[in-house]
Amino acid sequence: MLGDLLLMPFVAGLLITGVLGLAGAGLFLRGSVWQALALGQWAAVGGVLASVLHWPVLLVALVLGTGVMALLQRSTDRERLPLGVFLAGLAAVTLLAANFSQASLAAAAWAEGQLYFAGPNELWAVAVLAVASILLAPGLYGVWRHAQLAPDVPATRPPPTWQRLTEIGWLVAAVVLGSMVLGLPAALATLLLPAWGAAYLARNLHGLFLWTQAIALAGFLIAWSLSLPLDQPFAPVLVLVNVALASGARLAASVYGERNR
Repeated sequence: MLGDLLLMPFVAGLLITGVLGLAGAGLFLRGSVWQALALGQWAAVGGVLASVLHWPVLLVALVLGTGVMALLQRSTDRERLPLGVFLAGLAAVTLLAANFSQASLAAAAWAEGQLYFAGPNELWAVAVLAVASILLAPGLYGVWRHAQLAPDVPATRPPPTWQRLTEIGWLVAAVVLGSMVLGLPAALATLLLPAWGAAYLARNLHGLFLWTQAIALAGFLIAWSLSLPLDQPFAPVLVLVNVALASGARLAASVYGERNR
């Protein structure tokens, strides 16, 4: 019976992990890691604010996330502005939680993750995003490949505007939905750490995507198998597992490099 109840959360978590792994590799190639922190934090602000206003959580989180992403895209500052936006979002969540009891509960849910309580609505949303990710993957790859080539090959033809806008919209949806299902810390860990570890193991762009997916999915499966028997919240376990896997990838690459000298 317990297995039947957890099947839906497991599938939803596995699918969103694959999507976040793809998004993380793209952010790594674009050098937009700080944007992910700001976007994820304001998705949480949207979720907490929605609990106060009694509005649809996903809709409010998407609207705020889109606004933040639009702001960040208009600036050439890829570190200080996103960091300031992230800190402002953290302050907003703290103030909402301090002044509204329902906001305090919502903030805790976004921090700890709601994976075990994922239902049909979350599963359908994640499934639609996963299918969209597969269909959009060639175009997304083109945008990210150009981000790598453009600094060194100025004559490289940029992707069409609609393709860049599609990539931004897809990224917002991935981060917002990932934060809602897995929890903000777990979503950010899945975005950032597998791609970081994969960068030490991959020899080309295709290898980066494959290694990122392998590390991200392995992290989810290990965290799932540990958190349930130990009766622990899923999000912090996933963060620690991803830290260990990324560090292990770096260590393995270092050892392999030393042996081949």
